[in-house]
Amino acid sequence: MTMSETSEYAARLLRAYQAQEKRFVERRFPLQFAPEVPALRELYSQAKGFRWNPETDIPWERFDPARYSKETREAARRTWSRRAWSVYPGLTESTALLIRFCLESGSLGMDAKLFLSFRPAEEAKHLEVCHLLAEKLGGYESDPGDAGLARASNHPFAQAALDPDVPVEAYIAALGALDDQLDLNLYLSHLQHAKDEVVGAALRLIAADRARHVAFAWTLLGSRVPALDDRARTAVVETVRDLLENVILAGYRNTWLLTEKSREPWLAAEEETARAGLGASTAAQERSVLRATIAQVRERFAVWKLDLPRVSHPELGTI
Repeated sequence: MTMSETSEYAARLLRAYQAQEKRFVERRFPLQFAPEVPALRELYSQAKGFRWNPETDIPWERFDPARYSKETREAARRTWSRRAWSVYPGLTESTALLIRFCLESGSLGMDAKLFLSFRPAEEAKHLEVCHLLAEKLGGYESDPGDAGLARASNHPFAQAALDPDVPVEAYIAALGALDDQLDLNLYLSHLQHAKDEVVGAALRLIAADRARHVAFAWTLLGSRVPALDDRARTAVVETVRDLLENVILAGYRNTWLLTEKSREPWLAAEEETARAGLGASTAAQERSVLRATIAQVRERFAVWKLDLPRVSHPELGTI
């Protein structure tokens, strides 16, 4: 894409955002600060108290890349670079969701707004950790160099957050209850199999934040889903099913779900990173995590009488 084409595309995108936002009417007063959902306010309090610095709170001085072979360092460098690409969207998603709450709910929903005000900064720290590890292992890779992997890694989630035709509960169910839950469970798997103490410390800090993000999604849904009408309930199920079938199972989080053409050298890199204990899981381990996560989401949805349909995949069968 040429410079002029890029500028034209950016201008069209900006006009589309402006048109979209005009459909919201901000209602600011009366501005209430009292907690509406105490559990959400507690998550905000936890976020205030649990602060860490990627540069100083991870014992980098004890990380010795020279302990590992050149092949292992190259593999881990690729793995942490790819992970950075999957973390980055959280910056825009969280910010867009905060804007959506501010524009749509007026003086209501203060608990969610306060919590979401912290999340972009937490996503930034996770991104920084991924970048630091990739750099220390030989250098961060900024581009996948494969069109298929680039497509699987790039989805318009921020735009969806600002789409008034998608109920905010449906968005949070898909991105929070399903995708964030899967991401957390994968981080916990990587942590379980980590052998390097510094990598383990980094994973532990990220997982603690991720657990709070997931708790936010489930808590907010628990406070809202029971009151949804049939149309909104259907939207929740359909949005989650769509994300599962067309994003998750297309390899957004799991390299082994990419098309065969786009898997390498990334899948081999993750296998070697897992073997060395540098912050990854094998494909077999991730497969178990994915199945367990889908079952977990389906079970929790059933409490609200939301039936998440089963989907088919050539490698996984019907899940």
